[in-house]
Amino acid sequence: MPEILSQEEIDALLNNIDKDEETEQQTVEEAPEAIDTQKVSLYDFRRPDKVSKEQIRAIKNLHDKFARNFSSKLSAFLRSIVEIDVVSVDQMTYAEFVLSLSNNVSFNVINLAPLEGNAVFSLEPEIGFALVDRLLGGFGESININRPFTDIEQSILMDVVKQAMDEMNSSWEPIMNASFSIVGQESSPNVVQIVAPSEIVVLVVFEVKLGETSGIINWCMPVIVLEPVLNKIGTHDVLSRTKRVTEDRTDDIIRVLKEVPVVMDFELGHTKMRVKDFLQLKENDILTLDTKTDDLLNCYINNIRKCLFKLGKKGDNKAVKLYNIIS
Repeated sequence: MPEILSQEEIDALLNNIDKDEETEQQTVEEAPEAIDTQKVSLYDFRRPDKVSKEQIRAIKNLHDKFARNFSSKLSAFLRSIVEIDVVSVDQMTYAEFVLSLSNNVSFNVINLAPLEGNAVFSLEPEIGFALVDRLLGGFGESININRPFTDIEQSILMDVVKQAMDEMNSSWEPIMNASFSIVGQESSPNVVQIVAPSEIVVLVVFEVKLGETSGIINWCMPVIVLEPVLNKIGTHDVLSRTKRVTEDRTDDIIRVLKEVPVVMDFELGHTKMRVKDFLQLKENDILTLDTKTDDLLNCYINNIRKCLFKLGKKGDNKAVKLYNIIS
């Protein structure tokens, strides 16, 4: 015969069922809160990160040095204060990089020798036209930016890009014996394709300030081209930068100072005359100075008396011979 449960046993079973339902309900209510507290990061398997965060940081530090040196060199070249800063370093597809550019951009294709491949150094119209205006004697104002660069303007900007590549070679010297050079210039980013649209590139964005004008310069390097030196880039920043930062900075300052132009003035002598006689001066008049032909004369460098000299002649050219250096 089947066992018959007493009333006490039935009540105990019902109480246990109620407790199990309450426990399940609490678990269901608490589960969403537990999920919400977890940090979830998106990852696209179709676009894996080919450059690590450490390498991105090292690339930024590498180009921070380039920005400092190039701003000093460009300031001396333009005879105007230029500020250059690294805004960002990101990795994206080449197609996304092209879409981010303006239509009327100065698009310069750079050969990354000794690496096998090319990069892009592009100047946005705002800063490109300002540089052209300054190089042609203006104040560095950006005007008529709603049109492509002409061939003459591109040629003028090529001088700026060449100087940028000289400094880029120096900045990359700890990584490799770089010899970056311009191999092509276009005014539209859609004309040249250095890699496939789906290839990952590293994009370094610089902000350039020239007077009241500011603009963007983009430095785009395909990761497939940088792969042979990516490991060196990662280790260089950690191991070498802290040890050589003072020495490198001193060398950079000395190199920039060697490029600064100086004015030399050779003083031949003095004479005195009345204003009436000065106003009557005409061509072929002869003035008698207070010095002799064999006297040591003063030479001024940037208006500072620096050495003595004598007049002379070398071939068919007039010349001076320097003597004592004045400290």
